[in-house]
Amino acid sequence: MAFVIRKIKKILGFQEGKPTVYKAQQVIFPEVTYKQLVDECSNSCGVNPSQTQAVVTALIDRLVHYMEIGHPVSLGDFGSFRPQINAKCVKTAEEVTAETVVNKKIRFVPGKQFRTMIAEQKLEQASEGLND
Repeated sequence: MAFVIRKIKKILGFQEGKPTVYKAQQVIFPEVTYKQLVDECSNSCGVNPSQTQAVVTALIDRLVHYMEIGHPVSLGDFGSFRPQINAKCVKTAEEVTAETVVNKKIRFVPGKQFRTMIAEQKLEQASEGLND
């Protein structure tokens, strides 16, 4: 399978003369839902869908628990999740407080399987051609 791309035309209105440029944009397909994934996993493993959902729910619950207390969580070749903050720089150590933290987020670091998939991913031109 390949990433499907299309050409798009952009007018750079912020530049003098408003030049036109073109670039590749990924075609986004409909999202695969949690229920679809649970059903497919249960079918491929031969396990009841409710049991599969219970395992996935418990995994997410434990992942959240460990990240709440500051632990990164590794899921093998899938990758790892790490709680992370962004903070403002201040002039003195005394000024560093919880209020200097401007953003809290979870960083996903892909594992070997995802990195390999992305590295080997091909690009395919969408058949519709140029879209404005």
